[in-house]
Amino acid sequence: MAIDIRPITADEIPAFRKVINRAFGGDAKNDDESVQRFKEQVDLDRTYAAFEDGNVVATAATFSFEMSLPGGAMTPMGGLTMVSVVPTHRRRGLMSRLMTAHFEDCIGRGEVVGGLWASESSIYGRYGYGNACPVVKVNFDSSKAGVPPAPDTTRIVDISEAKDAMKSIYAQVLPKRPGQLARSEVWWEHRHFRDAPEWRDGATERRYVVAYRDGDPVGYTTFRQKSKWDDGMPGGSIVVGEVMGIDTEARLSLWSLVSSVDLFPNVEAWDVPIDWELPYQVDNPRAIKRLIGDGQYVRVLDVPGALTARGYQSEDSIVISVDDPQGFTGGVYRFHASPDGSEVVEVDEEPEVAVSITTLGQLYLGATGAGSLARAGKIRGEEDAVRRFSRLLLSDPAPWCPEVY
Repeated sequence: MAIDIRPITADEIPAFRKVINRAFGGDAKNDDESVQRFKEQVDLDRTYAAFEDGNVVATAATFSFEMSLPGGAMTPMGGLTMVSVVPTHRRRGLMSRLMTAHFEDCIGRGEVVGGLWASESSIYGRYGYGNACPVVKVNFDSSKAGVPPAPDTTRIVDISEAKDAMKSIYAQVLPKRPGQLARSEVWWEHRHFRDAPEWRDGATERRYVVAYRDGDPVGYTTFRQKSKWDDGMPGGSIVVGEVMGIDTEARLSLWSLVSSVDLFPNVEAWDVPIDWELPYQVDNPRAIKRLIGDGQYVRVLDVPGALTARGYQSEDSIVISVDDPQGFTGGVYRFHASPDGSEVVEVDEEPEVAVSITTLGQLYLGATGAGSLARAGKIRGEEDAVRRFSRLLLSDPAPWCPEVY
């Protein structure tokens, strides 16, 4: 029987959600409230479902994001999400068809890059995605780390006071680090202010803290508390959601606060930047345990458009070859960049550096040096050319995406 791929209608939301939730080991709550929340967050025109005899057998969808880039610019990005195939229909090419539908949709909307968080890191390289934003999972015993005192005033506030401060601070932080996503009002409400009990994993409701300097908000953090006692001794944990500050002092103030909660000496965070500064600020950096993983992946859909959208911290001109086996972009280009701007022109010349579209995605936001990828066999070119290419693309600060989608 033929399998058609198309966007879903409002009446098909429950069936779509049922397939997604089962794929990730859950059960969909398709009550009126849950369906309404889905409608508010998801553009149904950007859903892709595979139908066989009227039944949903595979799913995907795209969020319309804007992502920060090196240099402070923003670019539209198609954020792929909700990808699943029912077990009875694996190995039939459905995922590839969904990916093609997603890419064609993004290109048609002028999105020069796509992004995603991978459920499995082995899946998406074949579709041109590279791990562009590493994540660092951290935990430490605050009684041993020696976190400095807070430079700023911090206050635990209720959500009504936190909302405006969080939005204002995030708007200031957004352009300062690549890889972050602009947040719509709907995104704020559903992803950061809603606090569903099923999200708590045995911990408390979300706490909100705002850091103030001269009366003005300069940072915020969210966290939960998870109580634990060992033979009468407190061993609770502070589970940090995110820490956002306009500068180093604001961030330190917030880490100092979450490290100073009586009965909760253990501090853990699922995602901090790879260039996180706290290990360099504490008295005992060995107390901080770090695990590096893959975070947001990026897929370049328009090489000239993507490279000219971001900023650069140095100047050079180099001929690069980009291979895209799926044929959405790619070619040989003369790439000239400087702090004043960039130009990418297709040329008929011998490339100095050759990369796959997947490797370009990994390099795009500036987290990974081209030299390490060349040594891994992912880039071809003379050592000097690779070094120049790397110097152009690296970003300080490093890219970071603080939320999964």
